[in-house]
Amino acid sequence: MLVTALYDAGQDITVHAVVALTGGRCVGTSQGRNAGGPAGISDTGDGNVRVGLPTANGAIFGVAENDCPVNGKVNCLRPPKVVPIECSAAVPAGADLSVDADGRVKARAAGQTPVGRNIGPATTVAGQYVQAELFLAGASYA
Repeated sequence: MLVTALYDAGQDITVHAVVALTGGRCVGTSQGRNAGGPAGISDTGDGNVRVGLPTANGAIFGVAENDCPVNGKVNCLRPPKVVPIECSAAVPAGADLSVDADGRVKARAAGQTPVGRNIGPATTVAGQYVQAELFLAGASYA
């Protein structure tokens, strides 16, 4: 039997939004998959992974590439890679990041799951974009 990867690390994938998503913000971990299998070859469904908003200070699945309505499809930028993500507060350069429940990032505090690191310049106010090096499954690459 030949076994191949469903997705390679860092490979962007199309996801199904179970809530409205904002581009440049994190999406929550997988909420299962639509009918149809990983290849999306089916008469009954597309097989897309279902995502929603992240849990505050928890792990993420990736970052929405653009705005997406409920039940829409959107490209999800997956770790490991560097992507712009909207911040919810000032973030120092080099700071590890955690996520808010709306998908924006902030400087990580003790006990929060790291989702990435700001490798760009510091941000000064909410609404700016960090240059985030995304971490796989909450790992920290200190």
